[in-house]
Amino acid sequence: MKKISLLLCLLAVAVAMPATARGNFSLRNRSNNTPAQSAATSVNKHDAVYESVSQQYANGKISADSVVSLALYHKVWSPALAERCLKLVAERSPRAAMELGVIYAFSPEFARQSSEGVKLMQAAANAGYNEANCYLGFYYFNHKDYKKTKTYFAACQPMKYGFGDTALGSMYMTGNGVEQNYAKAREYYHQAALKGYPRGAALYGFNMRASAGGPISYPESFYWLYIAGDLGDDAARATLGLPLRNEKRGDTEVARDAATALQLIAAAQSDKKIQHDPVYKEGFLPSLKAREKAAEQGDDWARFYLGSMNYNGDFLNQNYTQALHYYEPIAKNGKLPKNVLALVNERLAKMYRDGKGTKANPSKADQHDRLAAHYGSLPSYLIVEEIQ
Repeated sequence: MKKISLLLCLLAVAVAMPATARGNFSLRNRSNNTPAQSAATSVNKHDAVYESVSQQYANGKISADSVVSLALYHKVWSPALAERCLKLVAERSPRAAMELGVIYAFSPEFARQSSEGVKLMQAAANAGYNEANCYLGFYYFNHKDYKKTKTYFAACQPMKYGFGDTALGSMYMTGNGVEQNYAKAREYYHQAALKGYPRGAALYGFNMRASAGGPISYPESFYWLYIAGDLGDDAARATLGLPLRNEKRGDTEVARDAATALQLIAAAQSDKKIQHDPVYKEGFLPSLKAREKAAEQGDDWARFYLGSMNYNGDFLNQNYTQALHYYEPIAKNGKLPKNVLALVNERLAKMYRDGKGTKANPSKADQHDRLAAHYGSLPSYLIVEEIQ
């Protein structure tokens, strides 16, 4: 346990780049799914997409908001293509200005234009697009300007963006820009977890296995570490002995620190089995029993936890029927954070399409893919494009 706890300070600072920027999200997924193309072929396709989008917009066939969506989600997405499309409407659309600012401020391809990115995000914030305040806060957090970080995150607190809570929690954990307060750090991490932010959920899970900021709770630690891992946080997955998913997080200094932390945690886990870890020994079964009861009482987070374990076959035997049992009420209620709803509907679509745990039902599969795309799932968005 000591080996892992020594890494908490590094992890507390290593807040991964937010995935809400659809361009960055698209790049991560396409890195493994897009067939290799020659540079010339890629450029030709990008030019063709840009010409199509610009002509449709000029002729009034699509709105500025549709231009932004195409810039962020198109099948042949690239940072350069997104930039060209977003520039078409950035002066008229605060959303476009913010997304263009995010690309400039966070994408390695546009490192020299980061100051322009800050100006665009500020313009979007001034125009009332509150999400931009969260990205500005994250930008200044990366650059260790904690006074501005607090100012911008305070402005966007009513918005549901867990990376702001995670960064603030890390500031209180390390005492950077604020008076060190482990209890407040724990509170912020918990809020980030409830907003579905994987890094915040992981840090809350790590925090619950230590006495800093409050009592130790191994069942709560196991619960949130598993949820964080299922949502893609590799530090949480390594701690529970699950295979890493190797999410790409961008090439910022903070992201490199995060990657270093992940390697250290994986190495620390290699000389012991999860079955001997108190988080598993004292946390798994109590957490399982408590969440089964909570799920029966209508707790959608508990349903997600149990549904995911059954879907993935993690710590339980894989059981798609049980996964459907827990996932379907979540999709129907639509109360969990969007990224969680996207993942649940993605998996429901796959089960209905492949006939896993139920009879194959292409119509239901299509319905769930549409819902998943609505909540921000890129894989489902691409399937929906084909359906239409």
